[in-house]
Amino acid sequence: MPDLTTTIRTHHVRRRWPLTGRGPDVEAILRPLLADGQHGVLLAGDTGVGKSRLVEAVLHRCAVSSCHTARVTCTPADRDLPFEAVRQLLPEPDGSTELFGAVSAALLKAAAGRAIVIAIDDASWLDEGSAAVVQKLVVHTGARVLMATRTEAAATPPVEALRRWGRWSRIDLAPLDRPRTKDLVEAVLGAPADGLTLDGLWRITGGNPLFLREVLCGAVDDDALVTREGVVAWRGGAIGGAPLSDAAAAVLEALSPEELDALRYVAVAASAPLEVIERLVAVPVLERLEDHRLIRLDQSARVPLLRVAHPLHAHTVIARTGALRIRRIRTDLATAMTACGPDDRIRTVQWRLAARLDVPDDEVLAAADEALRDRDVAVAEQLSRQVSTPAGAWRLGRVLVARGEYVEAERWLAEAARELTDPASLANVAALRAVNLFWGFREPRRAFEVIAEAKAAPSADGSGDLLAAEALVAVFDGRADAANEMVALLPDRPPDDPVLAGAIAPLRPQLLLFTGRPALAIAELSAAPTEFPGAWPLMRAMTQACHVHALVMTGAVAQAAETVRRYYHDAVEQGSPAGVGLVALAGGICAYYQGLPEQAATWLREARALTGGHPRFRFRETVLALSAGVAAELGHVDEAREFLDRLGAAGAAPSVADYGAFGEVWALVISGDRSGAGAVLRRRGAEALAVGNVLMATEFLHVDMRLNPSPATAARLRRIAESTDGDMFTLLADHATALAHRDLHEMNRVSAAFEQRGYRGFALEAAATGATFSGGREVNALARRTQRLLGEHRGTWPEWLPAPKSAPLLTRREQQVSELAASGMDNATIARTLSVSPRTVENHLQRAYDKLGIRRRTELAAALAEDGLMVR
Repeated sequence: MPDLTTTIRTHHVRRRWPLTGRGPDVEAILRPLLADGQHGVLLAGDTGVGKSRLVEAVLHRCAVSSCHTARVTCTPADRDLPFEAVRQLLPEPDGSTELFGAVSAALLKAAAGRAIVIAIDDASWLDEGSAAVVQKLVVHTGARVLMATRTEAAATPPVEALRRWGRWSRIDLAPLDRPRTKDLVEAVLGAPADGLTLDGLWRITGGNPLFLREVLCGAVDDDALVTREGVVAWRGGAIGGAPLSDAAAAVLEALSPEELDALRYVAVAASAPLEVIERLVAVPVLERLEDHRLIRLDQSARVPLLRVAHPLHAHTVIARTGALRIRRIRTDLATAMTACGPDDRIRTVQWRLAARLDVPDDEVLAAADEALRDRDVAVAEQLSRQVSTPAGAWRLGRVLVARGEYVEAERWLAEAARELTDPASLANVAALRAVNLFWGFREPRRAFEVIAEAKAAPSADGSGDLLAAEALVAVFDGRADAANEMVALLPDRPPDDPVLAGAIAPLRPQLLLFTGRPALAIAELSAAPTEFPGAWPLMRAMTQACHVHALVMTGAVAQAAETVRRYYHDAVEQGSPAGVGLVALAGGICAYYQGLPEQAATWLREARALTGGHPRFRFRETVLALSAGVAAELGHVDEAREFLDRLGAAGAAPSVADYGAFGEVWALVISGDRSGAGAVLRRRGAEALAVGNVLMATEFLHVDMRLNPSPATAARLRRIAESTDGDMFTLLADHATALAHRDLHEMNRVSAAFEQRGYRGFALEAAATGATFSGGREVNALARRTQRLLGEHRGTWPEWLPAPKSAPLLTRREQQVSELAASGMDNATIARTLSVSPRTVENHLQRAYDKLGIRRRTELAAALAEDGLMVR
């Protein structure tokens, strides 16, 4: 698949949208609507939530169920025109005021004995006369009524008058949740969307389909949506400001001037303490806005906060407010905040700056530091940019490292290094530059030079920031042995910098994983706080990816799969494309180990889409190399070659610290040079061991064993496994030993162990290979497992595997005898039941044992349950 970026075409989003995710809601309405003894259903929901489309779907289902259906759509003008709404039930215009008889006759004639279902859209605008006619229709024709109305209008007199009579059910239609919003977006766009785009759309629209349509149409008009790697993304990364909304504007036009002014204060504040807003707005006005569902009180924070209930309402009211008024509002907010005390430094500084009021530089930088400690990197950047001093350049460079803007970060940090004189500040700048040079520019040598130069200064002794930077570069450059001592010193010399504090979180678990101690890594991560610390989202994701990989290497791949989904949602909430891409990469590794190449390809596609615009992404080569391997396993050889071409074009030297070096291996495998691939793998394995990276050494050598079984390589894997604490290291060594010695019994055990732990791809591969060994009845057991797993396995056949061997089938009589024996019958009873001799029964059982690959009667039940369809 070419790495192209293309725009989304307008007709994709402006066509009629599918009714996605509302199947349960349709059923929830139909049950009471058509139930005996019921008269109707009231469907309530916010504007744009999809009531009319749902009514349409319900009427369609009623018509399919042989009901006669009719629909009335009310408008504000209908309330002042008696019987205007109910006239829509007549086949032709009728000017009389005595409409019940005419409408009743028309409906009964059209129904021809079928049940009648009447739907009323926007029932709150129903006039009293029409409401009375509808009530009579229910009584005299047995009609069922489905009324749809806005939630805040559900208590209007016409609606209440109908509900007071008869037996009605009320159903409140909620906006779409995140999964159903995802389904709708991807159905409309005709392609998957990345997690950040889906999260941004859900946050802006709240799952409201009308708002979602407005946002997507606006995005298409602005050329804001693109596709990368077949994945829809927002151009430039995360979604920016929401577009103007006609639906939101219509809601605002119904407000009184004082209500609109009050909403402006809450919208401009974004979120403000209730006490602050109450100093500026009368409480009864706020209560009316709450009744209109336009604002909400958030009591989850330290102090109660007022927010606009829906982001599009906030954006629309701000867009319809002049710049001078917004400036005055911000001044009022800052004054009220100061008067309330204690001071909320960040909000007050933001509002004062926005109002063009004087704020001392040290106050702005203190607010920026506080925002960064609170992990609000966007606000920290906004505030840092307001200060044009060396201290401001330092703060801005630090924030840009956390945001992944590495080129600009280096510019500002280099400027700060030239201008600052304070030794502690210079040490911090050097540490940040070193980390940025390594992670953003992939220049470990320059990074170590910057650290060494800074450490040479006498004042740098004991700097936790420099130690953290040096440890990070050593760990992720694959220098496990050199990193050990540095990482061990960090608990006593932790960094003060909030960005570097986040950078050290993954170091110890990653080092434990590299050195073959994933179980210890998991134990330490489990004992750590649930929320990984620090202001660098990518390092938070790095810690999470390490946890997933450690679970994989302890034999807990099912738990790893569950954990990676949880971490993925967390990474999306953090809003870092590189962070989401890194967790998606972990998901791809996990799915590969599960033997789910299609799922792995989906994870890796998102990882490529989110990092494709960042050619210096630290794990770009890993993503491409794994993508090539998975594509080859799926039989997509041309796609695999294309990934390998892109990997070669990247020009980065392969590292023994990650999977990027596998690109060269898969290129040789695809070309048919298995021995050449093996030579590369053994060399890489030796390089990894030389720096203490037993994880990657195991990965390299195990693939070599699968391509070129060798006792020497199996022995190396065994020695590695003996120094580790992860079950998978031992199981991979067992697999290698069985391959090297063509040990049929051991291969059967290893295959079963892989399957039991959830590593179904390895289980299939071990079974298929073992079935080619010469030996006894276990060959048949492995062939049977191969056929079963092949039927369950979604991948294709790796080219280095032998063709799958067919397992011998039980004859009909062998099947009968085996089933009776498995049920507990002895041979004599089976013989009498089947009218054969006991010796014949014994012969059938022995042949069945051979074909099933078992040794004793007690194994029959499990074997038959696994293989019961193999009968001829």
